[in-house]
Amino acid sequence: MTVRIEAAPGVAVEVVLPGFSGDEYRRAQAKAQAGDFQAKEIWRLVEATSAAIGHDLDPSQWGEADFLKAADLLGLVDAGTWRADDDAAVARLLDGEGAS
Repeated sequence: MTVRIEAAPGVAVEVVLPGFSGDEYRRAQAKAQAGDFQAKEIWRLVEATSAAIGHDLDPSQWGEADFLKAADLLGLVDAGTWRADDDAAVARLLDGEGAS
């Protein structure tokens, strides 16, 4: 499956997730939309994305805000309008630091 990550307004990247199905994505999306951001389905999607982009994102160290940010970036939920500080949050996520 391929996921589209909206990195900034008008800027997106597509990431291929080998072995990850559309059904798994939809289950993760349903969990995120229900507010269950730490569900195993979302962890699996974050970990698959992490592996695909070659970064070591460790969701076991994340808080609720980190999962909301990841869910927003992965298109699982619409967290609203992109803000200027979101660029820094993306950089922190990719560095494995988590969102603030």
